[in-house]
Amino acid sequence: MKRVLRLGRAIYCWVLGGCEVSLTAKQRITICKNCEHYAEGRCKICGCVLKYKTQMETEKCPIDKW
Repeated sequence: MKRVLRLGRAIYCWVLGGCEVSLTAKQRITICKNCEHYAEGRCKICGCVLKYKTQMETEKCPIDKW
């Protein structure tokens, strides 16, 4: 349930921010893939699907790596 709420919040903020796709999405996903908290396309800390989260300009890494 928490993941659904976080996803809803993320999408809401992204839409309010103009639906901008991050110019650094490739850089962000590379950082995630090299992180010890990366597991099968998700972040172990926040549970987000990183393929999408890294593209949202309004989102950030829960441990401030990007």
